[in-house]
Amino acid sequence: MKRLILPISTFLLFAVGCDNPMLDNAAELDSPELQDFAKELSSDLGLSESSASAVNDVLNRHGRKGKHREPGFLWKVAGELAVELSDEEKARLFEKMDEKEIPLFGSSKGKKGKKGKSYFSQIKKVLTDDQKVTFKVIKVAYKERFKAIHEQVKDGTLSKEDAKAQKDALREALKAEIDALLTDEQKAQLEQNKADRKEKRKAYRDSTKAVKIAVLGMTTDQLTAFDAAHQEARDAAKALFEKSKNGDIDKDTLREGLKNIFAAKNEKMLDIFDDSQIEIIKIHKALSLRMKKHKGKKGKKGGKRGGSKRG
Repeated sequence: MKRLILPISTFLLFAVGCDNPMLDNAAELDSPELQDFAKELSSDLGLSESSASAVNDVLNRHGRKGKHREPGFLWKVAGELAVELSDEEKARLFEKMDEKEIPLFGSSKGKKGKKGKSYFSQIKKVLTDDQKVTFKVIKVAYKERFKAIHEQVKDGTLSKEDAKAQKDALREALKAEIDALLTDEQKAQLEQNKADRKEKRKAYRDSTKAVKIAVLGMTTDQLTAFDAAHQEARDAAKALFEKSKNGDIDKDTLREGLKNIFAAKNEKMLDIFDDSQIEIIKIHKALSLRMKKHKGKKGKKGGKRGGSKRG
């Protein structure tokens, strides 16, 4: 009997004191986002026991301790799930994408950001308490003036063209009042903050791209072709937006033009990659669309877990 005690004790000490892969794989995901994400994938895709375990393992290894917010997280996950999931499970993962004909490489819809709110929040950060009071009064006053224009358009007493001209004039007036409120030091700080945010976004994109290149095993020729196609579409879209801004084309023409630009880009991109790379890209796209629903989930203590970008 004594002979059995030592080996068992030794094993227990090893299991508790060391990094045991069996324990790691069985550990609960430490992020509410990832917990819900894993459950949804398992339920929606009808994953087998082995596939569900593989999903949990991959998310756990690449996403624990906040790593799911790091650049390229979903690319790492997609690369492994391309191997772990069955063809049937992948088909179910792609089902909604295929039904809606969602392009793999970007969309002509673009992002609808809250540019005004972001602008105001950045300004508020550099204001003194007294300035914040004045700033609030200015915002409220202009909000009412914008609302009045909107109501006039709604009841038909003001055309959309005249409304646009009035709103443009209001924005310029608002900008001038805010500019007059700020000191030279505050203006310099805003510019520096803007530059810092831009640099941070670029670093995140570059890091995400590096992970993507590694996961896909992209060649130099593929990377060159990819960047060229991306830049070509970007330049064409920029030119189209300029025409819209100058009034040379209407919104319908802009929308159709963007749709054609991104459709052409998508076709070029598809020709760059081989079938195995396309599969990983498609898995990444499907996971990205699903992950958006789980951004900012509340943690166990009730505080929000950050909803940052995913790579």
